[in-house]
Amino acid sequence: MRDTLIIIGLTFVAAIIGVYILFTGNGGLSSASLATGENNNAAAVAIPFTKLAQGEQSSVSSRVNYIITSKSQLEELWKMLRASGQMPSVDFATSSVIAVFAGEEPTAGYAIAVSKVTDGEVRAVTITITTPASACPAARSVTAPYQVVEVPKSPLSLTHEDQTKTAGCPQNP
Repeated sequence: MRDTLIIIGLTFVAAIIGVYILFTGNGGLSSASLATGENNNAAAVAIPFTKLAQGEQSSVSSRVNYIITSKSQLEELWKMLRASGQMPSVDFATSSVIAVFAGEEPTAGYAIAVSKVTDGEVRAVTITITTPASACPAARSVTAPYQVVEVPKSPLSLTHEDQTKTAGCPQNP
């Protein structure tokens, strides 16, 4: 009888540990990697994307990203862009739209762009934020850079990684 109780107790403890590992997976290491924008999946596949719009003036004053999955959301986004021209047509049955905003900056010379999209365990979007070199003269004009891209629709969760790059001074003609 005592041996039976010990076996039942050990089985119960093993089941609890199994459930814990199932729901937390790798002790939370995967979540920590996603939070920093790292995707350590060696089998990540590059995903093509199409630039729909890019500019230096939007009504978005802070650094933020959006995923757009419907025509009504795209219409709202288009108003935020202050973009000239007609809103692009997107087939949301097969595509999504990613919009990245740098936020307000005090001078010209800032830019933001999606530089890479890969699918692995998650869809990882690499975003390059360009800042002007401190030694370069820059026009004193508030800017709010943005870029909007179309990507194939995916059920994967999204993560992003920001990379900062300093632009060189423009050459004088």
